[in-house]
Amino acid sequence: MARSKWNRKRKAEERAAKSGKDPRDKADVNAAGYKLNQDYSVAKTSNPRMEAYYSLLGLHSTRFDAGAAASFVPCLADEEKTAERDRFMSSLRAILPASFRIDRSLDASVQNKLIREMKEFVGKETEVEIELPTRSDAVGGKMNLMNTADAQSDTAPQHVGGDNPVVTTIKRKIAPAKPIPFISATESDGSTLTLGYQLSVDRRTLRRNPSLSPLHEWLKTHTDCGHITRQETVSMIPPVVLDVKPGMAVLDMCAAPGSKTCQLVEVVGGFANRDESDGNDGESGRRCLEPDGYVIANDADAKRAYMLVTQLRRLQSPSVFVTSCDGQYFPILDAKDDRGTEKEGMFHRVLCDVPCSGDGTVRKNPGIWRHWNQNGALALHPLQLSIALRGARVTRLNGYMVYSTCSMNPMENESVVAELLRITNGSLVLEDPRPRMEGLIARPGWSTWKVLREEKRGSAKAKKDHKKKNSPKMIAKRKEWAEKRKTGNATRLQKNDRIQTMQRKTTRR
Repeated sequence: MARSKWNRKRKAEERAAKSGKDPRDKADVNAAGYKLNQDYSVAKTSNPRMEAYYSLLGLHSTRFDAGAAASFVPCLADEEKTAERDRFMSSLRAILPASFRIDRSLDASVQNKLIREMKEFVGKETEVEIELPTRSDAVGGKMNLMNTADAQSDTAPQHVGGDNPVVTTIKRKIAPAKPIPFISATESDGSTLTLGYQLSVDRRTLRRNPSLSPLHEWLKTHTDCGHITRQETVSMIPPVVLDVKPGMAVLDMCAAPGSKTCQLVEVVGGFANRDESDGNDGESGRRCLEPDGYVIANDADAKRAYMLVTQLRRLQSPSVFVTSCDGQYFPILDAKDDRGTEKEGMFHRVLCDVPCSGDGTVRKNPGIWRHWNQNGALALHPLQLSIALRGARVTRLNGYMVYSTCSMNPMENESVVAELLRITNGSLVLEDPRPRMEGLIARPGWSTWKVLREEKRGSAKAKKDHKKKNSPKMIAKRKEWAEKRKTGNATRLQKNDRIQTMQRKTTRR
């Protein structure tokens, strides 16, 4: 290993000597931090199979009507379906905005102070600079992006980089943050505190804009203190839907990396005053603080479980226990006498955030555009169903289990839930949490869907392999191998006949 490192270092020095540069010198960068004389382009954000699949399923057959009803209505004309499809694709191609939430376990005075400080950034418009990519074939090219941005911005696009323009920026007035109504907490007097906030820009824009530096410094300071947690908005939804209460026993079956687990611990891991006996006369001598509820965070991958421990360490809570076992074989620890009775089950709440194809995360994982196919969802369906069945088994009577994925595919969502309801035969009841989640806009689930699959021969690699296997050279070799096999089989049969004859003669003797 040391020799290979030395060879790489020597080769780098030789290349630097030929070019006349010092290998220790850093590459020249422009004001935006990009290397000069280098062409940058965004990843391709299109997949014809993915777009055709969801269009065939009827995803664009309904649209959201923001009128008085504020509900989803069917698209009657083809123009409405086309417009809905364009909105869907533009949302997938947009950069994922940053979001965070305030810790629920903080003292009320600290929470109120943080909320007052956030009011300075909520609703207050600030002029920021937004960078445009140098080339984007998937969304109409750079010229189309510049024309669209010019129509929405207050200033004309500007180039950064001197003679070699690399970055195109525009200036736009935006509100840095907005509250998330359903990420909230109820105080003792009945009032509601909003603890979740979503920014109007992504992390890179937040980090590079001088006008947003006060908000950026505020986020860094309170993140280091543990007062706030950086978490995506969609990641905050499952723990809220689970409706966890203090003092409950909660199981997170696929917990890593741990953002949802932290959100659960903040609710159930509160401390309650209990009497501690002195052990002599049985009288309560002093008061002690003990956790009233607990969370078991499980993950099948040991490396991800270690990452989960690192994430939970900042909470310093004794109410969480980390395990590493396969979720579909999670141990059943209740008493045998309780099985089949009302006492069956161990947990009041169970969260099944199962492994999935993840096509709903294309905004932060652009590689999904290139690798997406329907076979991935079909292959994960049995595993997801098995984990959900074990989660339902360990849930107590009248408890809640939330099944969630990062996918939009009905084979990983509605299909798993439908099969789960069929197998349990009335033991589980489907509940709609949208009425108790203010501000959440969610489409109703599908009741019918098409099951499609892809032929493996349709891929480029499969076509190349098929052409290689059926080349004239391989056909001639196959004929030669067939003739050799026939000759070898005939010789082997003759030897077997001789052995059988010898055995028969030996038996007669």
